This record gives sequence, structure tokens and C-alpha cells, in this order.
Amino acid sequence: MGIYGPFAGWFTTATSIALGPEGNVFVADFYNDRIQKFTAKGDYLTAFGSAPDNPGHTAMAVAVGSDGTVWSVNFADNRVEKWEPVR
Repeated sequence: MGIYGPFAGWFTTATSIALGPEGNVFVADFYNDRIQKFTAKGDYLTAFGSAPDNPGHTAMAVAVGSDGTVWSVNFADNRVEKWEPVR
């Protein structure tokens, strides 16, 4: 949507989408430095991430393991980050 800021369910630049084992949708929201989680129907559930130099900053890609572990690629800091299952 091109909206910068902490608004739930809004994106500046969505760069990746992944499906979790329970059917939830995870979206890497690059310029908002977070990953957002939605139900399969598109209802907003939560977001996680943080400002520069912390996990979730410039999340370029997201993947979800069969156990619910979320993996993200931090573009600015050149690292892969592991997030415990988000329920």
C-alpha cells in the first residue's frame, strides 16, 4: 500500500509472503522493519520486528518451517534470523 508507519495490516513494501503450518500468512514488510502475520482469510493477527540493527530490520524474505519457526532474511545486516513459533 505504500504506507510507512506502524499501522496494522498496512505495508510500505511487501517483499515476501510465506504460509505457516496452520494456514496463516506471513508477510515481510521491508521498509516498516517487520513481519506481519494474518489469518488465511486476511485478518491481521500480529507483527514482529524492530528498528535498525535489530532482528526484523529490512526483512527481505520470510519462510515458515513445519513447526511454526519463522525465518527471515535481514537485507541491511546480511544475516538470516530465526524467530520462535509465533502463535
